[in-house]
Amino acid sequence: MSASNGRDIIKIWGDPATQLQLIIRRMGAIAVLFSLTAAVLNQGPQWLVIAGLASVYILYNMFLCWRLAKLRLGDLVINLVLCAGLTVVGANYSNILYHLLLIRMVLMVGRDRAMRLTLVIVFVYVTAQLFTTHAMAADFWLDVVFNVISFALLSGTAVYMCNVVETQWKNQGQIAELMRENAHHYELAHTDQLTGLLNHRAYLEKTANISQYILLIVDIDHFKQLNDAYGHLFGDQVLEMVGRMLKMSIRSRDMAFRYGGEEFALVLPSTSLELGLKIAERLRFQVANCDFVHKGERVKITISIGVARKSPNVACQDAFSKADSALYRAKRQGRNQCAVF
Repeated sequence: MSASNGRDIIKIWGDPATQLQLIIRRMGAIAVLFSLTAAVLNQGPQWLVIAGLASVYILYNMFLCWRLAKLRLGDLVINLVLCAGLTVVGANYSNILYHLLLIRMVLMVGRDRAMRLTLVIVFVYVTAQLFTTHAMAADFWLDVVFNVISFALLSGTAVYMCNVVETQWKNQGQIAELMRENAHHYELAHTDQLTGLLNHRAYLEKTANISQYILLIVDIDHFKQLNDAYGHLFGDQVLEMVGRMLKMSIRSRDMAFRYGGEEFALVLPSTSLELGLKIAERLRFQVANCDFVHKGERVKITISIGVARKSPNVACQDAFSKADSALYRAKRQGRNQCAVF
């Protein structure tokens, strides 16, 4: 799962503990549905009361599920009252509701208040049992003790789940942070800080995975004399401007690199040699007609470009050598022009 998808899920559903609470809330509604069904089928003396309480329980909790509402302490009071009412009137399967509610609430309050919460639910459960019609039965206290022990075990299990979820949540956060840091460091290591283009290292990595492309080697004409005449600060401004023009002139699938010094490289995948030459001529024309100004003086800047084809059976270094040879031919012929190998 990607980071963005993970953040979208968290935004909608909340953290893992909240997601578990929503799932258990649905389970409680399903359990009450069995109590409702049993009351309707048996139609005992209290079946209408059971049906009413069960319906309220289902509607209340499903409404909160639909709203994706987080569990709050007010839910504890309302659900406990409904559970106690179902217990008093003798609804079948009502004991399971206390267990599910306990898990939900422990996940909400955490391990620090789990014991107090367990005691509250046990007290309500035992009190409700005392008002049932079978309170004087021989196995009454055996059933109560069994459920109280179950509450304690479930509370401990829920606390353990809290610890696991919390640890997992922290680990996921740390992993996501490490991934962001690694991506940032990778970008820094593969980006030229002056021009914002990919650097020489990135060129070696990217081109190794492409079998066929058109390669353009771009060199700023007379760059050393430019630095000597106008200073390195202006030279950096020229590099930055040329890099920006290269980046803006290529397609989304193309890649622009600052290969080193005043030399740039453009990699054009899925491109014919004729189209590559047209792109090179367009770039040369744009730079030659761009206004570079130093202290009010317009400075003429031109570039020379060597163009070569990288075929599947040609090594990357050989393709670069061909484009480099074409570049030097363009320079020998007078600069401010493009040459094809």
